[in-house]
Amino acid sequence: MKPAKRANIPVVVVTAALFVAIASFVALSTSKMMEREARSTVENVVKATVGRIDGLMAAVESAVKNSTWIVEEHLDSPEYMFKITGELVQNNPFIVGSTIAFEPNFFPAKGYYYSAFSYRDGNGRVQRIQQGGEDFKYHGMDWYRVPKEAKTPSWCEPYFDKGGAEVMMSTYSLPLVGKDGKVYAVLTADVSLEELTRQVAAIKPYPDSYAVLLSQKGMPLVAAPEGASALTDTVKILGKAGNGWTMELICPLANILQGSRTLVNRIVLFSVMGLGLIFFVSWSFSTRLQRVTAANERLGNELSIARTIQSSVLNRRIPPCLGAVLRPAREVGGDFYDFIEKDGVLYFAIGDASGKGIPAALFAFLAGAGFHLSADLGLPPSEAVSRINALLCKDNDASMFVTLFVGRLELATGKLEYCNAGHPPIVVVRPDGSSEFLAAKRNLAAGALEGFRYVQETATFAPGTRLIVYTDGVTEAERNDHAQYGNGRLLAFASAHAKESPADLIGSLVEEIDGFAAGAEQSDDITALAVLVGGEAKTEEA
Repeated sequence: MKPAKRANIPVVVVTAALFVAIASFVALSTSKMMEREARSTVENVVKATVGRIDGLMAAVESAVKNSTWIVEEHLDSPEYMFKITGELVQNNPFIVGSTIAFEPNFFPAKGYYYSAFSYRDGNGRVQRIQQGGEDFKYHGMDWYRVPKEAKTPSWCEPYFDKGGAEVMMSTYSLPLVGKDGKVYAVLTADVSLEELTRQVAAIKPYPDSYAVLLSQKGMPLVAAPEGASALTDTVKILGKAGNGWTMELICPLANILQGSRTLVNRIVLFSVMGLGLIFFVSWSFSTRLQRVTAANERLGNELSIARTIQSSVLNRRIPPCLGAVLRPAREVGGDFYDFIEKDGVLYFAIGDASGKGIPAALFAFLAGAGFHLSADLGLPPSEAVSRINALLCKDNDASMFVTLFVGRLELATGKLEYCNAGHPPIVVVRPDGSSEFLAAKRNLAAGALEGFRYVQETATFAPGTRLIVYTDGVTEAERNDHAQYGNGRLLAFASAHAKESPADLIGSLVEEIDGFAAGAEQSDDITALAVLVGGEAKTEEA
């Protein structure tokens, strides 16, 4: 017998005695243990449900916010407002209606009331009507008045759309503020809660358990069933969504402890069997400990390799027609960019994953891998985004998503095929120094909705045009006084640096953002690409 193993004999005896004591204690306290386990299970169910609610609301808010710049660019065309609300409804299946309601006489030719409302009818077709009038004085309604007065977006209390969709709904309202600091309109999105309330009502981790969902003001969206008030000795778990809704899951203790006696019997049986196995387990403890240590060392090496791989994806040979930067706010970031150049065609992508830290970095890395494979196959941008969306939706229990811009640029002709999935619009810098945002259809962010149909668009640019693709960490860079860099500064910068090479342009952009921030802590990842139309495709060291 080896000394090390012989020395384990006293340990075995003591361990056996402790095992008997612990087994006895566990047998006597089974009821409490099962209650804790049940509470943990119910908490996980509540967290997952609240996560789905937050994910739906975040996707709606993102779709609405990403449409504001289009409104600003077409304020000279009242009729174009119907196109904006129509596309919001058309491109977002969970949005059943949208309106842009303007201040009195904003468009003198349209009269005192003007509200461009689009909605999906019972046949799935998008209809458009001018909603305001003496019979619909929306300026005093809560969905308009509250966000206007507060100058902040808000969700209204859920309501039953009687005479319309005949379902529970909630409306998200976003005030639109002009350069003079005054609200000139409110942009809304109506969301059907039918499927969400059905899912909540169907949650039953135990036979007699039930779920309750309340609005911020206590309105029951999913009410307790008849006879629920008679239940006593229950376990209750609360969860609160980001919009103030509260979910409560109630489970009778009798259901939870139903298997308690069976478990006690099993504990006794397993205790007897465990005593026989104690000696064998402890005998091999030293060997198993060595194996665990070796496994931990391998895991550490693998994590180090993963960090190296993530870094190497960015540190590649970059063609002269391209400039790039990725500066995470933390040790690892949720932004990514990637590109493939072959046969005079540049495939490029930039993305921003929701959330922060390691989960966001891994989600972004997965999206980048999906793009790289699609670009290598020569797929068009819309197909590439669709494949990335399918990849990210699979087992996405955390309800994460990635905003994306994917482009395919023929360097010689300047033809750009692109698909914007919830991402900020790119900047087009003309050879004469003028700059503008490239209009794009507001596709949903990848990972937000499985099976979403992504729309691709095409534009052609003259040689010498520069395209700046970026994440919101650029325009939302803040000073200590919380002022943001903003879209206006970005356009002015682009015009002032219209003749610089892509690499110099990106370097100047980083310097300008740092100068604007004036030492303030970076709160979000800063990622940007600059592409020169008609530039050389031969690569050189970055």
